[in-house]
Amino acid sequence: MSEQRGFDRRAPFRKVHPFWFGLLCVLLAGALGAGLFLLLRPRPRVTDGSGDYTANLSPVAELIRRENEWVRGQSTPYVSIAVMLPMDPVTSPTSTQSTESIRHALQGAYLAQYWSNHNEGDASAPNVQLLLADSSGDGDAWRATVGELKEKTASEEHLVAVTGLGSSVAGTEKAIDELATAQIAMVGAVITSDKLAGKATMVRVSPPNSAQAKAIAHFLKERDAVTAVLVQDEDGSDSYTSTLATSFTSAFADVVVPANRRSRLLDVSLTYSSSLDSADTVLGQMPERICNSGANVVFFAGRWQNLPPFLRALTRRTCVDRKITVVTGDDASNLNRTQQEPIWDDTRANLEVYYTALAHPAAWDSHPEAVQPATANRFRPGTDSFGAKFPGEILDDGQAIMHHDAMLTAIGVVDIYAAQGTTRPTASAVANMLTSAPFTVPAASGWISFDKKGNPVNKAIPVLRLLPGGKVTFSELTSEIGAPPGGPGGTARVP
Repeated sequence: MSEQRGFDRRAPFRKVHPFWFGLLCVLLAGALGAGLFLLLRPRPRVTDGSGDYTANLSPVAELIRRENEWVRGQSTPYVSIAVMLPMDPVTSPTSTQSTESIRHALQGAYLAQYWSNHNEGDASAPNVQLLLADSSGDGDAWRATVGELKEKTASEEHLVAVTGLGSSVAGTEKAIDELATAQIAMVGAVITSDKLAGKATMVRVSPPNSAQAKAIAHFLKERDAVTAVLVQDEDGSDSYTSTLATSFTSAFADVVVPANRRSRLLDVSLTYSSSLDSADTVLGQMPERICNSGANVVFFAGRWQNLPPFLRALTRRTCVDRKITVVTGDDASNLNRTQQEPIWDDTRANLEVYYTALAHPAAWDSHPEAVQPATANRFRPGTDSFGAKFPGEILDDGQAIMHHDAMLTAIGVVDIYAAQGTTRPTASAVANMLTSAPFTVPAASGWISFDKKGNPVNKAIPVLRLLPGGKVTFSELTSEIGAPPGGPGGTARVP
């Protein structure tokens, strides 16, 4: 058969140019693989403020990013200090912090960084880079975050300490233990569980639950006979609630009963578990038992999320003619904001709610000797103040103040080394100084010195009254011994 003309029967490119075809395939595969890697790789959990953050945090993250860029552009040596928090509580089922509290926390940490870098003169060198360590996610999300933090200690960024640390849940304790094993210094900001005392490389600027319980007990002992009951969350993964319940019980026996022998803590079992379904429904069944017991005070050893339904249930009690005072710990500060709907209906509730706070600006005027005025002034109107940096934000929940003070504590140790000629101490050296040396932190929340377990000694503790709309009023400043400290020595002020 003759060859059919009119058709071009060229050989395929892969046969004519096998080398170039193979190279092209390799390049295409590489490009595809790189694209998939960029698309699927986990986002960094420790950043300088760069990257995508929620709308709640984006403005403060951008301020931090800009400050960090300025730090890296200077000829002055710098160290890095990270603030570790669940940056997106919505995606963190174990988180007990509100989105507002996380925002205020970062604002306070940034304020401490900014003042150290710009307003402390030669007294503060090196400069400080603030890293954001996001522990959002499931119960094991902290592992990836801690892994990145450990890498930063040996990198150019020279991480020397981690502050914040989140709240007193199981994942936090595991992260603390892992950081301690790596000999990384830590300064807890608002973790208060007594179970977290005595960690090898950690101190905390917040008084533990045992101290807060004694403070509220001193507040109650001035009343006529107190008949109290305890409402306790039995979630086994949350040491905040378990140690708060134990602390309430012992503080009542040690402080309230000796002051008035008619006072008593009733043996009434009022428990629920926030880790199980329908906790709010269980809480709703308690008011009648409280009425039948004759109690006029309720110790609420639970988290802030469960407090509103409990308070609403109390407004429907049959013994509404008897005033009920509910007292709880610092976690209630997460409710300290204007609510879309009132927390409870106060028209005929005959209900008072108090909690021990970690910091409150009213303390600066009522007891100026209990704080360092120059540090507190960072939060008063003025140049580079909190209000100038974050107009419209509140300080009443104490989060910005406490996270500022945690950063201030870590920076203070770095400055001690700098004064001796060591501008880039190791994380282990900072931990050694934090947990061993007798020094005092001139903090905005009150003078701070640490005991051998890393707890603040006789820290000032505000007692606040929570109002139905979410606002608070300042009641008094006290401490675990019943009076606020009168100065940097931690001694009590004479009432």
